[in-house]
Amino acid sequence: MAEESSPEPEAAEEATESPAGQAPESTSEPAPAAKAAQGGTSEPKSPAKPAEKPAAKPAAKPARVLPSQEEIAAWIEGDDLPSLANLFNILPLVKFDALVMQIRKAELLPQHWQVISSRQAPPDEVFESLPEVGRLRLRYREQELSRRRLAALKVAWRELRGKRPSLWTVPDLFAAMRRILDKKLQVDHHELLSATRDVWRELELPAGTEQLQILWACLSFIRDKTKK
Repeated sequence: MAEESSPEPEAAEEATESPAGQAPESTSEPAPAAKAAQGGTSEPKSPAKPAEKPAAKPAAKPARVLPSQEEIAAWIEGDDLPSLANLFNILPLVKFDALVMQIRKAELLPQHWQVISSRQAPPDEVFESLPEVGRLRLRYREQELSRRRLAALKVAWRELRGKRPSLWTVPDLFAAMRRILDKKLQVDHHELLSATRDVWRELELPAGTEQLQILWACLSFIRDKTKK
């Protein structure tokens, strides 16, 4: 007699019983595809970004270091003074002209002004052969110092159309500096002023001492008129 096979349990009996007339509740979340099919298009919100901090204000530029009157006096005697260039480095041409006009009104300079002709400067070989240039090379034993100062002096020599530095006056020097500022040439004014000072210090004639005294008075005047 064959064994009776027991009937397979119905799916409804395996599922959790539900109240009559209601479909059984699913215990798992529908898949994303199912959500889309049901009309759910919203995606999980990304976390809010933290508020950006305001940009930091740029630090204020430090005040320019200006030479003192005592330092200018020591520089005239031969000391090194790099801060001397701060009297001229960022000086607009209009301000430079105004300072020179005040210097002339204070009678620190002769009332006449150096006239520069329009002819071209001689070749650089002429500058290299000048006796005062040779003396500066002997004075500046450090090669880099010699290179910097003679390069600055040569630029001014060109702007004065080849006038020998040993024949310069303070108005000549300021005329060259004006052209340098006007053309925005890259010249270290400390090196130019120092080279010119040393040319005048090498002169045996009283003219060199006189120009140094005039330059001292002019630089002191400019220092008093310059703000940090």
